[in-house]
Amino acid sequence: MSALADAGTVVFDVDGTLVLSADPNTGGGVRALPGAAEVLEWLRAHGKPFVCFTNGTGQTPRGLAAKLRAAGLPVSDEQALTPASVAAEHIRTTYPGEAVLAFGNEGLLQPLRDAGVAMADLNDAERVRVVLIGADPDFTYVKLTAACKAVWAGAPLLVTSMAPYFASSGGRLPSTSGAIAAGIHHVTGVEPIVVGKPSPLVLHACAALLDTTPGNLVVVGDDVRLEIRMAREAGARAIMVLTGSSSEADVAATPEQLRPEVVVGSVRDLI
Repeated sequence: MSALADAGTVVFDVDGTLVLSADPNTGGGVRALPGAAEVLEWLRAHGKPFVCFTNGTGQTPRGLAAKLRAAGLPVSDEQALTPASVAAEHIRTTYPGEAVLAFGNEGLLQPLRDAGVAMADLNDAERVRVVLIGADPDFTYVKLTAACKAVWAGAPLLVTSMAPYFASSGGRLPSTSGAIAAGIHHVTGVEPIVVGKPSPLVLHACAALLDTTPGNLVVVGDDVRLEIRMAREAGARAIMVLTGSSSEADVAATPEQLRPEVVVGSVRDLI
């Protein structure tokens, strides 16, 4: 396990790195990639803490952990994180006592409730202080109008991911959160603030959970624009696998300071 032998703590991307799913939004048809279970077991046996962070909010962190375990990966509830986990803490501390106008399913809403964040109604749009966009396959014109009214009234626009797509077992699938936030930006002119990858908020959350600092993390992912960029900008080590979104050509087209330190075919090659 030379690539991880000197790692203290590790952050894994999920889709395209550890698993491929028929639909990552719902966690349907999850299949562990070859070597994923062995890598996680090796880390556990050698006392090396790790977390799994997906950029999707279609599932709750607990639901994600359960799907990973069902696919044969040794991941506890506490080792699964999503941008909803990061957003909940960010909103709780940055906008204390304020209700959020949130768009998404239970994967987004439950972590907010768990953190004690109140939910605003669509009718309260012009009075809320923060808007949060997650994966919302049922987004409607009524919701678009409410979100835009809130942003026009001065609420910041937070989004869980601006990635245009993500990896699935059937190829690329579009990101609903990014598409929705891009539409609101088109209407309002307000730039979305990303609370998922590649935001530094993510690595700070992972580091806090692992009781370390972002610079001491090793990040393993499949997207040079997301987890790899996030790691390099935070001073963390970055390992990229070629089983997901990015190719070696994508790495070559990336500025040198944002390239991964190691590129492997798959997590199996870490063994």
